[in-house]
Amino acid sequence: MARCWYYDVSDLAEPHRYRAGLAQLPWASRRQQAERFLFEKDRLLCLGAGLLCAHALRCEGVSDLTLAQGAYGKPYLAHAPNVHFNLSHSGHMVACVVGASSVGVDVEERHAVDDDVLRMCFQDKEIRWMRAQEDGGQAFTRMWTRKESYLKLLGTGLSEEAKTYAVLPEDEAVLRVAFHEVVVDNHFLCVCVGVGEPVEFVRWKRDILSS
Repeated sequence: MARCWYYDVSDLAEPHRYRAGLAQLPWASRRQQAERFLFEKDRLLCLGAGLLCAHALRCEGVSDLTLAQGAYGKPYLAHAPNVHFNLSHSGHMVACVVGASSVGVDVEERHAVDDDVLRMCFQDKEIRWMRAQEDGGQAFTRMWTRKESYLKLLGTGLSEEAKTYAVLPEDEAVLRVAFHEVVVDNHFLCVCVGVGEPVEFVRWKRDILSS
């Protein structure tokens, strides 16, 4: 079973919580990355994603959190390559999915339809489906999370031509994957896994005194 953790980084906005979070990050590179961001929103997302990822991996029994990078920049555990994970963040939410096989996750704050993205990233049948829905912004955001979570499962991210794959519910059998979706605090969260693999969604309630 794959487990997807999600976390509202607004929790880190108080200075003492932010400092405690930085001290608990296991990766110096992410600590430095967070501190380089000019805007608080970006600092909180970067820090929150790192904290959530470390927590999720430790919950799966991973003790050595040393990371390496794949060909397309997708990180993996250098000493536990059979534990697969993926991160995403948007708005004030971060998400991390962990599984025994390749997984992908995307979280997006609900936003309006972007016609340029429609043309560049979606097939005609996907566009027809979205335009047939009552709430265009909701349909667009949902389909974007499905598209990106699938590309992240492949390990290519958006370096792959997004229009190559259609991700409507009817396409899951062709792609040999399953999409699991929830809506949390106006954020659409989608996890892509292999067919038949269940997914558990868990909201992290972080204790600043623990790592």
